[in-house]
Amino acid sequence: MSMRRLLWLAALAFLVASPAFAQPARVTLKIGLIPADFAGQAYFAKDLGFFERAGIDVEITPITNGAAIQAALASGALDVGYSNVIALSTAHERGVDFQFIIASNYYTRREANVGVLAVARASTIRNAADLEGKTIAVSGINEVAGLSVRRWMDENHADSKKAKFVELPFPAMAPAVQAGRVDAAAMNIAFAPNTGAPNDPLRIVAYTYDAIAPRWMISGWCVTPDWVAKHPEAAAKFIAAMKEATAWGNAHRSEASAILAKYLNKPVEQIEALPRPTYQTHVDAALLQPAIDAAAKYGTIASRFPARLLISSSAP
Repeated sequence: MSMRRLLWLAALAFLVASPAFAQPARVTLKIGLIPADFAGQAYFAKDLGFFERAGIDVEITPITNGAAIQAALASGALDVGYSNVIALSTAHERGVDFQFIIASNYYTRREANVGVLAVARASTIRNAADLEGKTIAVSGINEVAGLSVRRWMDENHADSKKAKFVELPFPAMAPAVQAGRVDAAAMNIAFAPNTGAPNDPLRIVAYTYDAIAPRWMISGWCVTPDWVAKHPEAAAKFIAAMKEATAWGNAHRSEASAILAKYLNKPVEQIEALPRPTYQTHVDAALLQPAIDAAAKYGTIASRFPARLLISSSAP
C-alpha cells in the first residue's frame, strides 16, 4: 500500500473518531401522560419515529391520575409529564415547582369536549339561575371543571354558592344525570360522544370553559426546573420531536386518528366523532393567567401569581 494511501486512511480514521464526526449521544426519556387525544403529540412522535430521529429512546407510561404524574416527576421516576395549569398552580403554592416545557392544547369553543354542562333533556334547567339549589357533578370541585362552572354561573346572573357540587368520574356522569341522581354535570364528552345529539337523553346548557377565557391554555408537558438544568440537551431533543409531531398531527387528522385509536384502544370512528384538539407548542403566559386567576378567585390557591413562573426557560 502506498504511503499516500496510508496517510489518507489514517486521516480518515482520525476524522471519524473525532467529536465532530461522532454520532450524537442518545438519551432515554421516561414520559407520563393521561391516555387521551390531547396527549396525542407523544403518541405521534413515538409511532412515526420523531423521537428516534431526535436521538431519544422513550418509555411512555399511561397514568390516569394527574397527582400521580406530579409525584413521579418530583421523585425522578418520570422526566416529562402531561399536566394542566390548575395542577401546576396548586403545586406551586405548596412550594413544589413544575414548569411547562411545551404546550399541548388550548381551549376554544370550536374544539370543546370538556366543561360541557349537560342536563336531562326534559329538565327545566335552561340557564345559570336555574342551577341555584341544584346538584352539579364535576370531576373535581377545586379543579378547572368545578371552577369553570362556578365562574360561568356567577358571570351569568346566578350565585354559584347556592348550588351543590359533587365529584364524579367522567364515565359516571351521563348515567347519573339520566337517573336523576344529579341535576347537571360538567362532562367530558369523550365518555358520552352523543351528548346533545337530537336523539340523546341529555341536552347541553353551556360550555363552561368559556367563562375562564375564550381562548386559554389548558395543559402541556411539564418538567422540574432541576431536571432541565441538568439535562438541557435532552430537553431540546424532546421539544424538537414534539414540534415535529405537533405539525404532523395538525396536518394529518385522519392518519392521526388511526394512531390514537391504536394507543387508546378505541375504534377510529369514535375518535373521529369527537371534537379534536389543534395541538400547540408555544407556552404563552397570557394564555395561562386566566386559569390561575380563576383558581385564586375561588380559593383553589390562596392568591394569584404571574404565569411566567410556570414556564420553563427552555419552552418555545
